[in-house]
Amino acid sequence: MNSLQLSHHYWTLLLSPADIVIDATCGNGKDTLKLAQLVPEGLVLSIDIQKQALDETADLLKKSLESDSIKRIFLIHQSHEEFPPLYPVKLIAYNLGYLPKGDKSITTLTSVTLKSVARALDHICEGGAVSIVCYPGHVEGAVEEKSLVAFAEQLSPERFTVFYHQHINRKSSPSFLWIVKKSQTR
Repeated sequence: MNSLQLSHHYWTLLLSPADIVIDATCGNGKDTLKLAQLVPEGLVLSIDIQKQALDETADLLKKSLESDSIKRIFLIHQSHEEFPPLYPVKLIAYNLGYLPKGDKSITTLTSVTLKSVARALDHICEGGAVSIVCYPGHVEGAVEEKSLVAFAEQLSPERFTVFYHQHINRKSSPSFLWIVKKSQTR
């Protein structure tokens, strides 16, 4: 099982049919499609800074879903640094790096991703999660992964549960970070 498959497994365990989810980096649309399938009565927001990514996502969704299902998916052309004011969000997913088959010089940036993840933690509901697949095989991706792990290590264990999965026998392979917001007891 690779990091992306592992993230999808965690999503399956977390999500209910009517949940609201955000794909913060839609890329080629495979994660958006998976999320739409997991929340058939819910709402999916799919964000990307590259129009090419949104176009590829739209094409994949048209080929893969009925038109009624597509009406629940909103493609948003913007940076993942900001989110629409939509609550309660059950899952915000990131698949970092660069657009597959796209311009590899355009990557997610550490500073933007850290701001985005911090905001994501405020957007998710109690019991909700932030899912991050990191790609340390390129320079920015290695810095991004290291920074995200350091950020996650500092999160309050009273408020968040954090898991970090990586292959220990494959150098520079993708890793998976899973952050769950705990329910607050009063």
